[in-house]
Amino acid sequence: MKLANKLETARTEYSSQWDKVLKDWNSLKQTDAAWLTYAANYLLFTGGTRWAIDPFSMSTRIKGIQTPDFANDLKNLEFVVLSHAHNDHLDLTLIDAIAHLPVQWIIPEHMLEKVLENTRLEKHKITVPENGKSLIFGNVNLTPFDSLHFHAKGGIEETGYLVEFNNKRWLFPGDIRNYGVNKLPDFGKLDGIFAHLWLGKGHAKDKRPPYLEDFVKFYAALSPSRLVITHLDEFGRAEDELWDDKHYMLVSKEIHAAAPAITVKMAKMGMRVVL
Repeated sequence: MKLANKLETARTEYSSQWDKVLKDWNSLKQTDAAWLTYAANYLLFTGGTRWAIDPFSMSTRIKGIQTPDFANDLKNLEFVVLSHAHNDHLDLTLIDAIAHLPVQWIIPEHMLEKVLENTRLEKHKITVPENGKSLIFGNVNLTPFDSLHFHAKGGIEETGYLVEFNNKRWLFPGDIRNYGVNKLPDFGKLDGIFAHLWLGKGHAKDKRPPYLEDFVKFYAALSPSRLVITHLDEFGRAEDELWDDKHYMLVSKEIHAAAPAITVKMAKMGMRVVL
């Protein structure tokens, strides 16, 4: 399917996808799970707590989609975690719409000024994380760390998070652009990782993108039980930057060959992932 057709389908279906996700997220009582509201933006229910990482609506990124009723739909949020300030992760429209809610915010220093200048969020609701120091919210333990978003052609500061709940350990490293796994902390045994697919800037049309082997080696070295690949169909990107199903199939096959013990799945906007 051509990109224009895929985008139009996504635009048409998004409002119903959002409503389905929010209904499911707001009603779940027991199962630990994550939902994608866009390419790599998460609502979570873990340890009995409803929270989010980089909450985002496609309506902010793509024209022609009705803006959801954020204040009503997200009223059950207990806390929100932000990772970095790129336009497909930082939804200032959404943040401003729920700034009045009794939500705790975890916002790294490197993006704090941008959020405060562009929303009505008040400082007393914000915790600035320190890398390596755990934060506890109910039954959820977050450990922030300096992630690897810089590459040869650019990048920005980013904070990743190790999330622990119900004796499970999931890693959200964010948009990895430097696949030097030795530059990250030792996370120990991981139940799963949400991996944001990226195989080289401007190389999405390549038959074999240049960072394919690096991506596979990086996540194989972290050795999670499960690998959930996201950051697919981020329609705000140019076509040579847009990762999709064919790229997922490529990395899935390579990871299975390199580390067959890792269960690899994809997740796209509108989907629920049981943790």
